Amino acid sequence: MTKEFGTAADRLKREMHRALDRVRVELNRIELLSAGLAAFGKPVPDYEPAFRHLHHVPATAFELKD
Repeated sequence: MTKEFGTAADRLKREMHRALDRVRVELNRIELLSAGLAAFGKPVPDYEPAFRHLHHVPATAFELKD
């Protein structure tokens, strides 16, 4: 009877660990989703890049000749 009780207790312990692992996964998911909601709740900050990738094209016109 002791062996059966130990086996049942071990099984119960494993199930408890599995349940707690699932809770941890869900808590991590909730934390990620709440951080996303908090980020979307704030206005987008102004952005001015410190450098330019493209050269500025001068606003002059050229006449094409034949």
